Amino acid sequence: MNKTFLVILFIFFLGATYEEVLNDKNRQIDVIKKEIEESRNLIRTRQGSLSDIQKSIDSLTTEISIRNDFLKNYENENFLKPGEIADETGKVLALENDVNKIQESFKNKIVSLYKHGKNYELELLLSSKSPNEYLRRNEYLQKFAQSRKKELRDLRSKKFFLSEKKKMLELSTSSKRIYIDAKRIERDALQSRLNTVQDSLANNLKDIDNLEEKINLKNSQLQMVQDFIGNFVANKKDFIANKYSRISYDPNDLGKDKGALNVPVDLGIIRNDFGEYYFNSSGARLVNNGIDFNISKGSRVYVVADGTISLIGELPYYGKVVIVTHDNDYRTVYASLSEVDVALGDKVRLNQIIGKSGETLDGQGIHFEIWQGKTPLNPKEWIRFQ
Repeated sequence: MNKTFLVILFIFFLGATYEEVLNDKNRQIDVIKKEIEESRNLIRTRQGSLSDIQKSIDSLTTEISIRNDFLKNYENENFLKPGEIADETGKVLALENDVNKIQESFKNKIVSLYKHGKNYELELLLSSKSPNEYLRRNEYLQKFAQSRKKELRDLRSKKFFLSEKKKMLELSTSSKRIYIDAKRIERDALQSRLNTVQDSLANNLKDIDNLEEKINLKNSQLQMVQDFIGNFVANKKDFIANKYSRISYDPNDLGKDKGALNVPVDLGIIRNDFGEYYFNSSGARLVNNGIDFNISKGSRVYVVADGTISLIGELPYYGKVVIVTHDNDYRTVYASLSEVDVALGDKVRLNQIIGKSGETLDGQGIHFEIWQGKTPLNPKEWIRFQ
């Protein structure tokens, strides 16, 4: 028997109408598409900030480098002697002349560039007559951009040195020591800022990688749901509707209700059965202490018997978890929840809504377990599916 017919017979066994199954799967598609779009928007936001972060890194790196170069001249407090001041003054005047020339040259290049229009570089690329010409022009523009950046860095460096040397000429020896110490503190503060910005860059890149992985996973889940719908619709004639309804039973003794418990969700399609199963995302073989229901995110989750909320928490892979303690050492576990509607210590009644379904790496749904003492029980032997 092929997989498609196994799925359909399984749905019949669990009890559901054709419309319930189809509507739930379409809701799952809507949820997945929304999550994919949200992830793409977050990636665009992160990518939009990368350029600004990199500019900050470049700027801070330059400022730190400039100050390091300046401080090297005074590592051993090699301050000018009275006879050397005149010579240093001459060097400062020469440096000032050099700065003016570089500044004028840089200004002329910028003016020349803007005479061609703000989109000159793009237009230059688009007017290429062949792929090879496009590559040559692009390489030229890249080198030109790097050259402009280097000229700007050199200009900033020389202007900084000029300003600082002028100040140093005016200070006494004791004031120079204080000033140099202040420059070291300034340099260290810039380094601290650089470390913070670099951490921000790393975090943004990590976030982008994680979001891209999430999109790949969601696309895989989307394809699985779409395939399910395609097979389900194609084999509609083989589907036998079996509407599920909740019943009342003795909610105080689970031992007497084996095989009669209500399904904890409105659509009892099982994704992963009790015992060993293969994890869809990695193919790893895992042991399941319960069963995993396949139902759209945000669906109602019901408690299967009276009890007390004994634990509310979060676990890796399982997400939000609620454990209900019942009489005679029975416990039921409701995991992979997107929302919890009860509080620790609450007394809950049969069929009370305790939360909403969520999702795992396998897809949307909830994880459900039944325990007696330290022994996990197969929920399929305890739940009434029809």
